[in-house]
Parts: sequence; structure tokens; C-alpha cells
Amino acid sequence: MAEFTVKVNPEQHLAYIPKGIYKVLGPKLTAVTGRAAVVFYSEETPIEDVIRSLEIIRTDLQHALHLKSPG
Repeated sequence: MAEFTVKVNPEQHLAYIPKGIYKVLGPKLTAVTGRAAVVFYSEETPIEDVIRSLEIIRTDLQHALHLKSPG
């Protein structure tokens, strides 16, 4: 899993998309928001692939949380 920092200009509300994200997703993105997170994916990606990727990311985040917890 790769992690990127996305900076948003506070006055213009514009975000810089890092090159690594652009290379994977391309120029046309779909965004789905929740209360605490946003998912971006290429408009050409089948929804089944997005869901599978989210499952992988969720598993990795749970593993990271487990590693941070004491004992």
C-alpha cells in the first residue's frame, strides 16, 4: 500500500494530485465521500475492482492498527 500527502490550497480549494496517484488513476476520477474518508478511483475502473481494492486497504489499515497497539 502506498501513502501520499495531498495538499489543498486553503484559498482556492484546489488540490495537488501527486504524480504517483495520477499514474495509477489517470485524469478522470470519481470520488465517493464518507464522514471521515474519501475514495478516488478512475471512472473506467469496474466497481468490483474498487471494492476489492478497498478490502485490501482496510486489511492493511487494520494490520497497522494492530502493530501500533501495545501487547
